[in-house]
Amino acid sequence: MTIIRPLNGLIGAISVFIGAFLTHTPLNPIQVLFACLVCFFIISAGNVLNDYADIEIDKINKPKTLIASGKLKPNQALGISIILFVIGLALSIKLSSSMFLIAISTCLLLFLYNFNFKKAGISGNLLVAFLGGLPFVYGGVLQNNWTATIPPFLFAFLLHFARELLKDIQDINGDKVGNAVSFPIKYGIKPSIRLTVSILTILVLFTPLPFLLNLYGFSYLITVILFIDLPILFLIYKLLKNNSFVPTACNILKFNMLMGLVVLALGYYK
Repeated sequence: MTIIRPLNGLIGAISVFIGAFLTHTPLNPIQVLFACLVCFFIISAGNVLNDYADIEIDKINKPKTLIASGKLKPNQALGISIILFVIGLALSIKLSSSMFLIAISTCLLLFLYNFNFKKAGISGNLLVAFLGGLPFVYGGVLQNNWTATIPPFLFAFLLHFARELLKDIQDINGDKVGNAVSFPIKYGIKPSIRLTVSILTILVLFTPLPFLLNLYGFSYLITVILFIDLPILFLIYKLLKNNSFVPTACNILKFNMLMGLVVLALGYYK
């Protein structure tokens, strides 16, 4: 189970539900379930594909992963990934042509990322950030109202973008062996932290806007300040003081992703 990283898939699946929920339109439980499963399987497939593509890098950065440790053969992992992709796409066909098109486009982008953009620096980070926000839009498209999911998409985009930069700082040694040209390798750790801090600052400044625009209610404003903004401000303070806080910062941002789902759900109620 660890190779598919089920928590990532679960966050994506819940994001699809939240995206559909925020449209304020009647939900079809079966369709929503199928859309959530599409997201779960495609994210899981992408995670396995990532481990397959990063075997040599992971031998340095993450030697305990199933493939890098030799517990799972590369061809077996590739087979698992393809099966998961097929399941996700098969489920998306049951929804609509638009949902299938988004699903298959996402699969293609995941292949492009793992075998091209991942080593190309910040363009790979931007692609991951885009894919991180896409589940919300997927839920909106299911309900024929994707514009309602623009705020959560932007939240997720900025959060994933910042976290990807921090992960690149952690992975410098392995990425050098894999000939990746990540932002930290090209420009250094301190500029990477400054860019991360800038992105997170933009996120904190952006979070009150849905309330100010009367899109989300007061409960959203209170919870986003308490559970998103304050932890991020603490994280920014610690990052600017000490580079060694990077791993902890990654964990805090992961927690923020989970809390963000609750905060956005509360945004439904005005």
